[in-house]
Amino acid sequence: METKAGDTLGTILDRIGAKFPKQEAMVCGKQRITYDTLLDKANSIANALLKMGVKKNDKVAIWMSNVPEWVYAHFACVKIGAPIIPLNTRYKVHELEYILKQSDSTTLFMMDHFLKIDFIPMIYEVCPELKDCKPGELKCEKLPLLKRVIMLSEQRHPGTLDYNEVLESGKDYASSNALKKAQAAVTPDDTYIIPFTSGTTGFPKGVVTTHDQYIRVVSAFSDRFQMTEKDRILVVSPFYHNMGNMTGMTLGACHGACILPMESFDPGEGLRLIDEEKVTNFTGSPTMYIMMLDHPDFPNRDTSGIKSAIIGGADVSPDLVRTIIEKMKIQDMIAGYGMTENTGISTCTWRGDPPELVANTCGSLMFPDCELKILDPDTGEEMPPNTQGELCTRGWFVMKEYYKQPEETAKIFDSKGWFHTSDLGTMDEKGYIKITGRLKDMFITGGVNAYPAEIESFLMTHPKVMMVAVAGVPDRRMGEVAMAFIKLKEGESATEEEIISFAREKMANYKAPKYVKFVDDFPMTATGKIQKFILKDAAIEELGLDKQ
Repeated sequence: METKAGDTLGTILDRIGAKFPKQEAMVCGKQRITYDTLLDKANSIANALLKMGVKKNDKVAIWMSNVPEWVYAHFACVKIGAPIIPLNTRYKVHELEYILKQSDSTTLFMMDHFLKIDFIPMIYEVCPELKDCKPGELKCEKLPLLKRVIMLSEQRHPGTLDYNEVLESGKDYASSNALKKAQAAVTPDDTYIIPFTSGTTGFPKGVVTTHDQYIRVVSAFSDRFQMTEKDRILVVSPFYHNMGNMTGMTLGACHGACILPMESFDPGEGLRLIDEEKVTNFTGSPTMYIMMLDHPDFPNRDTSGIKSAIIGGADVSPDLVRTIIEKMKIQDMIAGYGMTENTGISTCTWRGDPPELVANTCGSLMFPDCELKILDPDTGEEMPPNTQGELCTRGWFVMKEYYKQPEETAKIFDSKGWFHTSDLGTMDEKGYIKITGRLKDMFITGGVNAYPAEIESFLMTHPKVMMVAVAGVPDRRMGEVAMAFIKLKEGESATEEEIISFAREKMANYKAPKYVKFVDDFPMTATGKIQKFILKDAAIEELGLDKQ
């Protein structure tokens, strides 16, 4: 990947757009979008934002699925130095309000709905003033910094600006110096994006990531997997997620490659795209690969063009890796490890690594000028090879800080500058790591990280709940699901369905507990901490679940 001193993601897109103007940048349904079109629309929206008063360092949130308009808005923000706040399309009112406020978002790009989720009632619940305000002049009591909502919809919605009209209003960017001046002021060390991730406090934290960090990670990734402008990348992870962004949208744009984003994964459509669009790169969970292999159309589709495929999100066996490689005729299958605070990806296996390594390890550190060690969580001493400890990282790929949370930032770094991941693992003599557990009790449901502390914090807002503990329990389809152990306030009664419905109304469905058990007391340690493992083990036995 070609980079130059002083590069930002905006300057790279300009260079790619000039080099490959008529090459496909995106294929979305019936739309075939070339790089000159992508660049034109990004410039138009950037210019429109400047006209509205959006300045460098103003935060801009994007709440949309994998549509071209996400990409245009993304690169528009990149060009004017407005940090992006990517919002999960599963968010409900509770998460939406918190993150828009915590992030200091001044502008929100959104769509009216996604699948069966209606976003309109949610934004009006968070900002009731929106219904009566002049578009672009919002004054919201809950979110005083949010000034404008830009809506992608076929209908008009009170108080919002129409996405396509905003785009048209910035079409005169070529005759204006405003965009050139704004882009010239953006530097590699400026904040590019602030994705939010949950932590042990139960509240999401914004991870400050710069242009330079993202460019260097994408560059290392592309060099490792020999990416070129001829690649065609099937993107099934959402753009708001690091995998959808880094191994999809941004990776493609930094090479002049073509991305084929899916709004939601469908195995039949995935197979069609791989075959007919000659996909060369794909990132998916084990479940996605299995769904494609089991699909009745699989024997009729040619998947042999895939040169690199990443598998992640759940444990896999060497036999499954071998089956996927052989049946789909994939040239190289890759496993990796990463987290938002480490710019999305830290380690991965090498091209040509055997199925045993892909299944049983997460590869080695991708960046030779950075560090990853296994440290004793109590003493901070480095552990011998193949001995369990906490994975800790240090170097330029580690986040700068949690946005507006200096105390949380201080907790996660030690005095020597090591970032503590809270993940337990081992490292062999060749530097290959294996994840063995978690210091904290995060669990993975359907390939998505879920954090009990965040779920507990929300369930405590239920008027009948006195105390709550949440743990992940085994689930055949999702891997793990949330189970809530609840002690009710004296004199109160509630049903399992009542608690689950309460959570589903305000939180993303994958966070809502599948099981609820009411308890009189909690098993405690001598220091007053709930012993979740006792609750979890008893529940697994009572429910007849397969213990993992």
